[in-house]
Amino acid sequence: MIDQLRQVHEPLRADIEVLQNALQLLSDETADLTRIPEMIDNLTIADFVWQLRVNCDFYCNTLTLHHTIEDQRMFPVMTKNFPELTPSVERLQAEHKLVGEIVSEAKRATLALSTESSTVSRAHSAIAELADHMQSHLDFEEATLFPYFRKMDRDWHYG
Repeated sequence: MIDQLRQVHEPLRADIEVLQNALQLLSDETADLTRIPEMIDNLTIADFVWQLRVNCDFYCNTLTLHHTIEDQRMFPVMTKNFPELTPSVERLQAEHKLVGEIVSEAKRATLALSTESSTVSRAHSAIAELADHMQSHLDFEEATLFPYFRKMDRDWHYG
């Protein structure tokens, strides 16, 4: 966790300094403004590898939160209203656990991403495995639950 925070904090520190310096330069009426584009190019947030690390981590966190909401809130409402969904919901919950393990590896792999080919290969494999599981999982979930959502007289959020 400490390493993950440092991977984000260090570039944030560096980038705020670049932004501050660029804006200071911009405010100086006698300054050579041609230096600003070069300064902006050196921002960490302009680095594609950094963007991939951050965005993959965000995706994994969002997916985990989404599955937690389904498991704790949506599925109980659905099985209460439609008990025949229980076997399908149990399958979806089991898939959520498997996907959670894959997400953990994807996070580890993408947070370690650099321009080294071994880290790129590891991250690519982890995301490819996650994508394969997610496609079939989402297809099954939609095919199973959407017909029941259409039968409900109110949104599942309201029980």
